[in-house]
Amino acid sequence: MQRIDVIRALGPHVTTDDLFVCGLGALWDDWWNHRPGGAGADNTFAPVILGSISSTALGLAIALPHRRIVALDTDGSILMNAGILCTLGAERPPNLTVFVFDNGIYECIGGPPTHTAGRVDLAAIARGAGCPSVTLTASIYDFLTAAAEAFENKVMSTIVAKVEAVGPDHYGMDMHLPENAFRFQRYILERQKVSKRSVGTPLTESITMFGDSQPTETGLCSSHE
Repeated sequence: MQRIDVIRALGPHVTTDDLFVCGLGALWDDWWNHRPGGAGADNTFAPVILGSISSTALGLAIALPHRRIVALDTDGSILMNAGILCTLGAERPPNLTVFVFDNGIYECIGGPPTHTAGRVDLAAIARGAGCPSVTLTASIYDFLTAAAEAFENKVMSTIVAKVEAVGPDHYGMDMHLPENAFRFQRYILERQKVSKRSVGTPLTESITMFGDSQPTETGLCSSHE
């Protein structure tokens, strides 16, 4: 199956209230052009360091336990920081779902193979690390079935999607990555204001996404620009 088809299939099952942490490279281009909410939704953050996607998503899931957090990771990124699977297996936040798009290559640097092109099985590693719900998928049907179960169940889920080594259908995004960090943080702040105002309770969460920060009137942190 192709990654772009998986991204398109995933779209209807997530909302603009969900928060996403997405890998760079071709996955970012595919997700950016097909994410829920389109250009008006700043609910996706792209860390610029290989190996930091699932760890960033884990931090968000712990800091914001009432929000659904989705990691859009890759085989190359997971292999760079395989220890995150052990941390995920230990922490197991129920509001976190980790999707690993495994194409067996480092696509954005010319396509040298990753270890998953050989005998390495990321799903087996995740199970051995203690991740509670792990599924390996190779078809759109199996992927959507696993995704639906992950979103319905109150348990952290890891879904490894074996995809073809095919580039994005379109390159391009409407912002630079530092701006993405600021806009993502503001998106969380605004959503928190609306959510807490609707139930008449004060904001108590605290989160810092980028640079130095200080508490704001909402109880969250705002980065200096």
